[in-house]
Amino acid sequence: MIFDLKVWLLAVFGGVVALAVPLAVLGGEEETPVRQVAEVRHAAAPGAPDVDEASQDDSGDTMVASYYGRALEGLPTASGEPFDADAYTAAHKSLPLGTELEVRRGGESVRVTVNDRGPYTPGRDIDLSLAAAQEIGLTGPGVGRVDTVVV
Repeated sequence: MIFDLKVWLLAVFGGVVALAVPLAVLGGEEETPVRQVAEVRHAAAPGAPDVDEASQDDSGDTMVASYYGRALEGLPTASGEPFDADAYTAAHKSLPLGTELEVRRGGESVRVTVNDRGPYTPGRDIDLSLAAAQEIGLTGPGVGRVDTVVV
């Protein structure tokens, strides 16, 4: 039993270090790469930004959004395309892949195409690519409410 726990801890912490080291060398973003991966792929991630847990139904116009950082660059999305942080894409749990959305926040807007599934963190409805999040000013807070319209 203790051996299994040691192996598990080594795998978890080894994976975090394996992700963090190459990303720290690449640089380019203000936020830490490990935090970006945690926001996208892990529920209740320590250190992830907090947001009011109450959100509108996914079919409504208001959603809680977060974003993918460069940490997932090149990994396959649900559509089969490799993730491109510079493309205008999004992940959503139920909208059909290929759906085009206009996402608005604070007077800014961006058009994205749903090409992945997620987010997997409770209380979040949509994950935007880094480029889309930058376009509407979401990268500072990391998580925030957005208005969406299918186009």
